[in-house]
Amino acid sequence: MQKLYSFLFLLISISLTAQIKVRVYDSRDEFRIAKAKISDKNFSVLGFTNDIGELTLNDSITEFNVESEGFQPQNLKVNNQKLVEVFLEQSTISLSAAEFYSNDSIARSYVKKVIRHQSKNSLKKSDSYFFQSYTKFWSTVEQDSLRLILNPKDKKDSSINNWRKFLNESHVFLSERAMDHKYSRSFGSKNIIKSSRISGLKTPIYELDAMQPVLINLDQPRFDFFFRGIENPISSEGLNYYRYKIVEEFQLNGRTTTIVGFTPRQRINKRQLRGEFWIDEKTKALVKIIAENTDDQFYADFDAEWQFIDNNWFPSYQIYRMESGYLNMDGIKIESNEEVDESEKLWIFHQVNFKNIQTPVQYKASEFAGYSTEAAFDVNTVDKTEKVLKEYRGEFSEKDNMTYVKMDSISEKYNIEGKMKLLRIIQKGGKVDIGKVDLDLTKVLSYNNFEGLRLGAAFNTNEKLSTNYSINAYTAYGFKDETFKFGFGGDYFVNKAYSGRIFGNYAQDVSASGHIPMLLQSNFTRFVNGTLKNLYNDQYYSYKKYSAGYEQDIFRNVTFNVSMNYEKQKNEFVYQYEDNQGWLDFYNTQFAVRWAPKDEYLRTPYGKVTVKQGQSVFYILANKYWKFGDSEFDAIRLNVAYSDIFESSLGKSKVNVSTGAVFGEMALMNLFEGMGNAKGKPVFQNFGVATANNFETMLPGEFYSDRYISFQIKHIFAGVRIGQNVILPQFVYRGILGTMNHKQNHNLFDFKTPNHYFHETGVEVNNIFLKNFGLGVYYRLGAYSHSKVEDNIHVKLTFNLNLF
Repeated sequence: MQKLYSFLFLLISISLTAQIKVRVYDSRDEFRIAKAKISDKNFSVLGFTNDIGELTLNDSITEFNVESEGFQPQNLKVNNQKLVEVFLEQSTISLSAAEFYSNDSIARSYVKKVIRHQSKNSLKKSDSYFFQSYTKFWSTVEQDSLRLILNPKDKKDSSINNWRKFLNESHVFLSERAMDHKYSRSFGSKNIIKSSRISGLKTPIYELDAMQPVLINLDQPRFDFFFRGIENPISSEGLNYYRYKIVEEFQLNGRTTTIVGFTPRQRINKRQLRGEFWIDEKTKALVKIIAENTDDQFYADFDAEWQFIDNNWFPSYQIYRMESGYLNMDGIKIESNEEVDESEKLWIFHQVNFKNIQTPVQYKASEFAGYSTEAAFDVNTVDKTEKVLKEYRGEFSEKDNMTYVKMDSISEKYNIEGKMKLLRIIQKGGKVDIGKVDLDLTKVLSYNNFEGLRLGAAFNTNEKLSTNYSINAYTAYGFKDETFKFGFGGDYFVNKAYSGRIFGNYAQDVSASGHIPMLLQSNFTRFVNGTLKNLYNDQYYSYKKYSAGYEQDIFRNVTFNVSMNYEKQKNEFVYQYEDNQGWLDFYNTQFAVRWAPKDEYLRTPYGKVTVKQGQSVFYILANKYWKFGDSEFDAIRLNVAYSDIFESSLGKSKVNVSTGAVFGEMALMNLFEGMGNAKGKPVFQNFGVATANNFETMLPGEFYSDRYISFQIKHIFAGVRIGQNVILPQFVYRGILGTMNHKQNHNLFDFKTPNHYFHETGVEVNNIFLKNFGLGVYYRLGAYSHSKVEDNIHVKLTFNLNLF
């Protein structure tokens, strides 16, 4: 989701100007020094560092002096340097400063005591509470740099003045969010987005609203600092990364308070902080923290404070600030036809204020039904949005207000709203809304070796028609099998807090033999994993299927689906089950579960969306077949799949494991095919297209099992830069082991069973052509390898979808 921010700032490009940036530090703790005097070699004053210890000089300066009270002056010479960092030594070093580095045992013991009290001071220990938060996120240009050209000489000077006037009146970007926060020890937590607005956009982006952090208690090992994980200095883990110093003790609001300074033990990475935190002596609770990052490339800081109400510490405010390079207006025209190539320093701010704090509060269980975060459904017009925001706002300047006016005008001119639809299409699984109907773009075009090119169209009605029901339908045509397919159905929404729906569907279509569709995958995941899955597979069967059932989420991270199905199947390849010919009848009860323990969801007016996607996902699919009518099948089929991503210092590993079993007799179409994707030709004629999870050296239909286990490991060690691209070699290993009972039931079709373990290995170099295409080389190993080496080698084009 961080890519969402990149898209929102599509008007912004970052560049560095031909200037020298001087950054002045205290050498003891690397805190930056404000108001340090900088002079040229003749000691003529060039300026003073600002509140973050920086001053920008003209690149013609080759020598300068740095002075600050209490520090030894320095003389420096520069040669084509863009950034000069100066570390000033103190004139006299005090004992307390030396203790900060050599012996922090007293302060460290104090911090450990604070950590032990965190559970007592957590708001989760409260019986119940309620408060409101108002978040403002904006990007703006440093005011000191916006000087107008007094006597513009040409159109370019006039254009520079025009956009500088614009930036004096408006921010570059502004978003607001109003939220209610509820907590009950009995029922859990609930966060409700009451209203939100983004400059330049008419419709809210709820996913962005859910991403912006609200720091209720600073008691976790790591916390988000502008969407980057930072080691918390007040945590057991933080003790390994920071040194501490007790600075002073004073009275704050009549309560004894201790200030503790902290700094990294050593510079091991860029995600570290230095600063100070204030501790209430009586409760050992955090009252305030002020910190800045230690990254030399950019400056960022934050300030947060808590307040004591009814024996609980509630957040009072949080302010985050980050330097974000320079705003380059090159190519953007504002009130002029002249393009501007000037740059200005850009800052990003994130401010959260809290109010209307209440504790304890009487709640009903129904108030906490559904996901922990949801968007209010009664705010769907601009007037209502603005009315609610006014109720939550604190300080809101004329410049804030003009940002909406100015940026909305620019958005309309450059059709930013239209470009944002791409993000909504991705979030909705490839669906684009056209009025009261969503069109499914994933069903428009596909290819397999049975249908050939398949063209289709699919739609469903959306919340604009009704929030209580949805109607869906699709049709498709295969140019190779020359047959139309179609389907239709409907959903009736119940238990909306948990995305409950009663559904009924009918479909008349074709499917690949032995490919069991895993229910509850997202529409987009099915599209990415399945579009190229059967390029070389012509073993299909026709079906007519009636389904009715119920689906909903439980436990917020678990989705289940239960249905009754009647299906008629007919193989379209040379195969016969026992002595049956023509259509086979199947009655079954189906139960499916998806568990994504680390996923976080948001309920919106247009449905559930994933705002944080975890790496672990489990799927279970179980079918019980019934002997009824003309059906002779009463087997049980079970299928389980698991996928995960593991990251370490050795790189990133993607793991997929699947297993399945059929207990009883079953037609081949409903058993487990080996998922082969090879063409079966000599190596130089065998060039093809690889897919996400198939075996690239196995022929389609070469192996079938009624019980199997299969796994795949893909590992990326490190990237290699080639030109402007970073190439990521990916090592692949796949294996499958299976058995087959009742093989005598399957006639006229020759297949093997992987009971001696089939496996292959390969290397993929992805995203080397047009960002999405690469090459893969695979080799067939083990008991099923061919006698000729060249028959085991397969070279293929790889495809990985990268939309940004």
